[in-house]
This record gives sequence, C-alpha cells and structure tokens, in this order.
Amino acid sequence: MRFELKTFNRNVPDEELLADLVRTHSLLEMAGKCLTFRTYREVGKFAPSTINTRFGTWNDALQRAGLPLHQEKNVSVEILFDNLRLVWIAKGRQPVYRDMSDLPSQHSGSAYAARFGGWRKALEEFVAVVGKEEHEQAHSVVSKEITIARTKRAPSLALRFLVLKRDRFRCVACGRSPATESGLVLEVDHISAWTNGGNTIAENLQSLCFDCNRGKSAT
Repeated sequence: MRFELKTFNRNVPDEELLADLVRTHSLLEMAGKCLTFRTYREVGKFAPSTINTRFGTWNDALQRAGLPLHQEKNVSVEILFDNLRLVWIAKGRQPVYRDMSDLPSQHSGSAYAARFGGWRKALEEFVAVVGKEEHEQAHSVVSKEITIARTKRAPSLALRFLVLKRDRFRCVACGRSPATESGLVLEVDHISAWTNGGNTIAENLQSLCFDCNRGKSAT
C-alpha cells in the first residue's frame, strides 16, 4: 500500500482553475453540451465547489475565464426538489446555500435562485410541497379487508424524506444524527418486513443508522 497525500486544491493558482474551465468548456462543446456547474463534474479536474469558493460564484468564474454563462434555468422543479431532498437527507438538517456546491448535490444554489427568485424562496416552495405531501400521506387510507397491489419494496425519495423528517433525521434506535456525527448514514427500514407482507408506507417505515439497521438484520 502506498501512502500519498491528495492534492490540496485550495492552493491551486487562479490561472490553473480558469484554464481548466476553458479546457472543460471545449470538451463539453464538442460533445454538444454546455458548461454548467453540473456538467463540469463530468470532465473537470477540480471540484466545482473549489471554483465557487475561489471566485465567489460560478458565474463570476465563467466571466473571469471569458466563457458564456449557461444558468440552469430550465431544470424542472421536480428535479431541483429531488436534489434538495437528497442534500437535506445527507446533511440531516436544512441545507444552506453553500451546501449545494458540494456532493451529493448536482445543482448549485444559483440554479435554485434563478428558478425561484432566491434561495430562501426555493426553500419556502420546497417546504410547502413537502407539507402537502405529508398531508396527503396522513389522509391516505389503505383498506385491510381488500387485497390491493403491493407497494414497491424501495421507498421513493419523497417518502424517504418524509420518514426521515418525521423522525427528526435521527436513528430511532440510538438517537444519532448525521447533523451532529460526520459520516453517519441513515437508512429507511421496514418495521414489518416487506418479505412478510409489510407495505412501503410511512406508518411501516422507520429511520435507522447503518449500524442499528445491520444489527436489526442480524437478530
């Protein structure tokens, strides 16, 4: 095993970052794509968050490099909200603007600001949609007397988010949360096993950390 230090990109000169933007723009253009925060990850040498931090915003970096701006204004609300759910789950808390510059996010905070007229407005719209989903979930009734088609085993991203939010982004067994413990992974698990007839609905799902979920499986 070789012990090597990873490149510390914080010390990379501005010129090298800008040159890589130009290089990436050329590669993407040949593939018929535009250079955006998201597509830069495909062939870019650095993390887009490094460029964001260095130049203030993604668009400021593009302007410094003399490249055209391609804001992701046409991204659907559904895709942006699913991306926001993913980041919220990963962080175990409400994301802040700068969180959208790092993985697992696939869209920058500027994409939300452009689509909704501001980051705060994007969060407000998202919370309103989630509230509606929670209301619909709470009022959905599944008849036990009538045999219905079984639900899919894996919960949707929306349902996963609702369960984690209900459980306050904490493991219901040990109480740990990714918001306070770096690297902790929360999973959504069936209370009554799907293989034993348990449906994939909020009432039959719970938030467990990776360790507690594996311990549950072993018992």
